[in-house]
Amino acid sequence: MTREYIKNYSYDEAVAMFRSMGHADYRARQLFNWLYERNVDSFEYMTDFSKDLRKELQDRFIISPLAVEQRQVSALDGTEKYLFRTADGHYIESVLLRSENVDRDKTRLTICISSQVGCAMGCAFCETAKIGFKRNLEPAEILDQICQVRRAAGAKNNNIVFMGMGEPFMNYENVIKSADIMNYSFGFHISVRKITISTCGLQPVIERFIEEKQPYNLAISLNDTEPEKRRVNMPVENKYPIEKIGMMLREKFPVSRNRLTIEYIMRKDNISRDDARRLKKMFRYGRIKLNLIELNRGSHDFDIPEQEDVENFIKELEIMNVPVSVRKSLGSDISGACGQLSGKNYS
Repeated sequence: MTREYIKNYSYDEAVAMFRSMGHADYRARQLFNWLYERNVDSFEYMTDFSKDLRKELQDRFIISPLAVEQRQVSALDGTEKYLFRTADGHYIESVLLRSENVDRDKTRLTICISSQVGCAMGCAFCETAKIGFKRNLEPAEILDQICQVRRAAGAKNNNIVFMGMGEPFMNYENVIKSADIMNYSFGFHISVRKITISTCGLQPVIERFIEEKQPYNLAISLNDTEPEKRRVNMPVENKYPIEKIGMMLREKFPVSRNRLTIEYIMRKDNISRDDARRLKKMFRYGRIKLNLIELNRGSHDFDIPEQEDVENFIKELEIMNVPVSVRKSLGSDISGACGQLSGKNYS
C-alpha cells in the first residue's frame, strides 16, 4: 500500500479519517498539535496515542515529504535559504528572513515559501522562470517547508509569504488549503493578516479570491507602468492587462478586510519621473500600498539602478502622496533574495 502525506489532510478530513479507524474526533486536534505546534517528524513521538494507533498511522502515512538538501546562511544579514528535495527528485527553495527593530524590540521572522516546482509565467527578471513549469506542490509539500525551516532554525516565524518559486494562483486550491491549515488555532496558529499570497496578475483567480472572501493578504506584481514594456517583461500582461485588473480591483476589492500590496521591482529603466506619475494615476483611489524592491542580480539582462536614481524615484512618489514601503533586499549573497530562487542543487 502506498503511504499518503498526512499533511495533505485538512482538519475535517483528519476527523473523517480517525472516525473511519474507529477513533474519536478529538484525535484530529491532537494530531495537528503534534504535526505543527510541536513539529515532530515521527509518529513515535505522539505519546498520547496508543502504540497500536501510532503503528497504524506509521503504516498509512508519511509526515515529511521533503528532505533538506542544503542550508545556507547569509553573512550579510542572517537570512537562511533552504534547498529541499521532493520525493520525485525535484528541488524547491524556501527562505527565512529576519527583519530587526520591528514592533520595538521584536524581530519579525518571515518564511518565504514555494508553491510550484518551477514556473510557467516567464517573467524576464526571475530565475525560477528559467526552469519552466514542472508541477504543482501538494499542501503537504507547502506546509513541510515551514515545519523543516522552523526545526532547522530553532525558531517560530510569525509571517508567511507565498513569494518563493512558482505562481501561487496557478496552484490555487492547494495554496488556499495550506493557508487555512496554517491558520488553525491548534496548529501553526498564524493569523490570516500575517499570511500574504502573491500573484503576477491572473485576473480570473484574483476575482475568485475576492468573491470567496478569502481573508489573506494579496500582493500583485506590477513591475512596469507601461503596458508595452510589461508585456515583454511579464508575458501575463498579454492575457490579463494590469489596467483591467486595476479597474476590477477598484470595483470589487474590499477596503476594510484584506491588505492589497502592489509589488514593484525597480530597474534602471522603470524608475523615471514619468513612471512615478503613472503610478500616481494608478493610486488615485488610495486603497493600496506600493512595495518597492530593488532589482537583484541574476542571469537577466537588466541594469541595476543607481542608488541616487532609486532615492529620487522614492522622493518623487512621496511628493505625490503615494503610500510607499521599500523592501530591503535580504539574502542576496546566497541567491535568496527576490527573483533569485532557482531550486538548483549546488552540492
